[in-house]
Amino acid sequence: MQIMKMKRFKGSIVIGDPSFFVKSEEDYERCDYGRNLSALGFSDYLYLDFPDDPQAVINTDTGEILGGICQDSCAVAVVYKAELEKHNPDYEEDFGDADNRTVIEDFDGKIECKTVPAETGHGSDTDTVITGTGNINFRSCYEEDLSRFM
Repeated sequence: MQIMKMKRFKGSIVIGDPSFFVKSEEDYERCDYGRNLSALGFSDYLYLDFPDDPQAVINTDTGEILGGICQDSCAVAVVYKAELEKHNPDYEEDFGDADNRTVIEDFDGKIECKTVPAETGHGSDTDTVITGTGNINFRSCYEEDLSRFM
């Protein structure tokens, strides 16, 4: 396992493709395609390269599915919900399906992005996993792996 990035958050957060956070293509270019969300007024965020297929996000204590991660840009960002609502009040519409993003209310803890070994039918590979540890514990996983965490 290799931890790629880690950051502490305290407040309601949204995890999703940063291309869905912005109001226009101009905004997306201005924030360097999600890498520099501070250019759009976000004070604190976590940008992650995320080349994997869509995943579910599950509360590892209760087994509840909290949302999903579906990205078109090979990137995912974690932002404060209040800042996203201020920048783009229509962000829910822009995500389309609720499976395309995860909203976690009142999160207090750290979020890590790491690569973990994975076995495929063709040998060894790695998966990108987002985990949260704090008052709400969660992790991302593929739908076919949900039963391992429920």
